[in-house]
Amino acid sequence: MGGTVEVAASDIERAVREADEALRRLDSAREEAAKISRDVIRYSGYSITYLHKGDLEGAARALEECESLTRRLLGVVSPYPELEHSGLVYNAVSEYVEAKIFFTVVTQGRVPSFRDLGVHPVPYLQGLADVVGELRRRALDSVGRGDLEEAKRALYLMESIYVALKGLDYPDAVLPNVRHKVDVARALIDSTKSLLVDVESRERLIRLLSAQQRA
Repeated sequence: MGGTVEVAASDIERAVREADEALRRLDSAREEAAKISRDVIRYSGYSITYLHKGDLEGAARALEECESLTRRLLGVVSPYPELEHSGLVYNAVSEYVEAKIFFTVVTQGRVPSFRDLGVHPVPYLQGLADVVGELRRRALDSVGRGDLEEAKRALYLMESIYVALKGLDYPDAVLPNVRHKVDVARALIDSTKSLLVDVESRERLIRLLSAQQRA
């Protein structure tokens, strides 16, 4: 064995110390990312809830905070690829994407791309898939208000998202959980479509009965 054991022992001590320092920085970033992620998810939920209630100003304020937190999160994890591409970060970013797309669809009739939002394609597609659930809720709320045209527009967008996503053929290792979300979207679309068909059938029957009574 060349050299001295003392030198080798010193090398070991230094190498472990450097590794420990690197892991301490990583762990500190992970803890901060976890806290910010929870805030991102919370404000995403606030924005979506406000939007469903018709409070556009409240939704915009919450979304602005959500977006600021998302930028902060991405800045914290950018030096650490193992965090940047982790489920912890992707989950939070996908929640932001969901809120941002839903807000933009409702207020502008547009859907921003992952480049527009400055996020990775994976959480973007995860968030886009989740928008189907919010559109279903909007469709149901519209039916409750008697606004079938708005419900049909929501259904059309649900189907557009489904058709676009179902053509993606990637394993979960590349695109985690999106295939499952697409299956859920299909079920939501089918149930929403059945509801609208049933409501329209009832309305036609009511109109027919009213016409017969007037005759």
